[in-house]
Amino acid sequence: MPPVRQRIGSRDRITDPDRFRDSVCAATLSELTAAGSLRRLVALADQRMRFPHRGEIRVSEQTVELGDWTQIDPGGLVRVTREYVPSYGRIAAWGVRGGFPSLGAAGGAGAPLVLHRRDDEPVVVLVGFRPVTGRNNNAAAFAALQRCTASID
Repeated sequence: MPPVRQRIGSRDRITDPDRFRDSVCAATLSELTAAGSLRRLVALADQRMRFPHRGEIRVSEQTVELGDWTQIDPGGLVRVTREYVPSYGRIAAWGVRGGFPSLGAAGGAGAPLVLHRRDDEPVVVLVGFRPVTGRNNNAAAFAALQRCTASID
């Protein structure tokens, strides 16, 4: 598909529908489970603190890059889901902003993406997380990752 011109705020941005890029916070399920009580407490104010790996996610037909941390070939992904997991549930996504809960718990707005890998444990990611509202850009990333995994069939 050819690049598409999008109007974002007061500026134009050219996007390639076959690729996806955004900020990312990532952790394996065991890293989320092993997070200490101090890290979980701090994460009530900013959920990014639960995730030790940060950077930029890049999704294309050839690869899924999670910053400098890891790279996954599409054949290495079994499936991608958008769901809460026991170590990062709705309460963790809810968080607290100035004494008020965030929008992260409304519906699936704060649900993380879970990348189920063929040869390793799953990776939980937050894409484009916005600390003020608690929302993220996981829905758009989910669509891009679905296209990526569909390209191997």
